Amino acid sequence: MMQTIRRILAVLGLAMAGSSDVRAQAMMADIPIHLFAQPGGPYEIGTRDFLWVDAARPERYTRDPTDRRKLPVQVWYPAATPTDSGRAPYIHSLAEFGASTSLKVLEHVRTNATMDATLSSAERKYPVIVYSHGAGWPRFSATFVAEYLASRGYIVFAIEHPGLDQTVSFSDGTSFAQDTLLLPRPVPGESPRITATRATQVLNDVHFPIWIADLRFALDRIAALDTSAGPFRGRLDVDRIGMLGWSFGGAAAIEMLRVDPRVKAAVNHDGRLFGGAPTEPITRPFMLFHHGIDDAATAPAFVPEANRQVMREVLAETQAADSTARARATGDWYDVTIARTNHGHFSDLSLFLAVFGDTALLRGRRAHEIISAYTGAFFDRYLKQRPNGLLDNGRGQFPEVAFRQHSP
Repeated sequence: MMQTIRRILAVLGLAMAGSSDVRAQAMMADIPIHLFAQPGGPYEIGTRDFLWVDAARPERYTRDPTDRRKLPVQVWYPAATPTDSGRAPYIHSLAEFGASTSLKVLEHVRTNATMDATLSSAERKYPVIVYSHGAGWPRFSATFVAEYLASRGYIVFAIEHPGLDQTVSFSDGTSFAQDTLLLPRPVPGESPRITATRATQVLNDVHFPIWIADLRFALDRIAALDTSAGPFRGRLDVDRIGMLGWSFGGAAAIEMLRVDPRVKAAVNHDGRLFGGAPTEPITRPFMLFHHGIDDAATAPAFVPEANRQVMREVLAETQAADSTARARATGDWYDVTIARTNHGHFSDLSLFLAVFGDTALLRGRRAHEIISAYTGAFFDRYLKQRPNGLLDNGRGQFPEVAFRQHSP
């Protein structure tokens, strides 16, 4: 199933260009324990896990009528506990993804966060950012930017979307086995264009509304955390909420900005727009990121020309939708393209896949430095009302960036 998902998403430009399976990307043999750069903000970082159950919503990815939608959640936040008291593992529970998961090669990696650390008392309340992962990947796949934001005074909730990810079990001991709402398999003899069109329709009409419902429920639970007994009681500024996502999750972030007034600003890390965002006005500030590599031109030699042509067509459609969204926006927008990056640079993948050792590509840490700087500057401006020169002068210290902005 995961191979099918990645094959289709790669054609659609929603997964990292170059392969349909993370195993084929050749994990680096010497992945270091301390993989992540120090985020550099004034706060230490804490992290903890939740499992949220939407009792009112059936689980649509299984046929069991008693199943209810469960969302694993990881949160990063400003902490009072120094990180030298023990760094949290990158993967908190490998069992969640099954015995054969390719994520196993990362189980030794440690992050800059401390598990269950005490929330910092430096500020009375902290603005909230909700992160949505890319299709086929886990909620912690952008730990680099979650830690960056937490170190600068944000509480970041990353929401897992079971069914279009790698989840096989939950922390309460229950299993998850998707047996319905499967993405359409390529039909023998079918053109890649038709395969891509069918997949796009299913993603937009079936999966995307589920993700939006997940995120609406997540906002409800975040509000409840602020009023209930627990480590975040009275500390979450639910009047300052931003959305952030990568790929399919980036599209969800922009759609949530459009449809849910609780969201004040949103950032899309290299995601093709879905839902109403390509056609309906977006009234609040947003930032769109794009990778700078030509996927069709740089695809491996074994990729057929028909698939390359679909990549070109999908890119043209994506650019047209972005252009329409910018033209119809009634709020501020920003557009950032980073040279020598591909889709995977907007995740942690660029730190541990060998393909990113290619000298034609920007080094993962450099890409993350750029992505984090612009993402943080955007949320500082619109959630903290804090001026930031990077958004005013565009490229700043980053010559790799092509930058556009508009204020109606």
